[in-house]
Amino acid sequence: MIEQYVTTIALSVICLVTIGVLTLGAVVYRKVKPIYEARFSVEQRNRIGQLAQDAYAWVERNYAGAGATKFHEAVKYLTVKAGQLGIVIKSEEVEAAIQKAWEEFNPNKIKSA
Repeated sequence: MIEQYVTTIALSVICLVTIGVLTLGAVVYRKVKPIYEARFSVEQRNRIGQLAQDAYAWVERNYAGAGATKFHEAVKYLTVKAGQLGIVIKSEEVEAAIQKAWEEFNPNKIKSA
């Protein structure tokens, strides 16, 4: 008889502890997830920036003086390389990254507003 009560109490305590741990885990997950996602996006941005510089350097060497073709080839290069790394990137972000790489390579050609 007493064993039944002890078993019931022990199971109740285990259930309460489990519920508490799961609740605490959910709260921590909600707090940590945005931090993780922000860090991941910063790492992706850094990677995209590096790839854009690589793309710009590549087209400068292979398409010197080609104008718009050079830009389109850099966009294509960056899109392919990002895809190979599993990075999903919007076309506006690709163009912005290439533009930024161009500005870093040509600081004296930046037009002031």
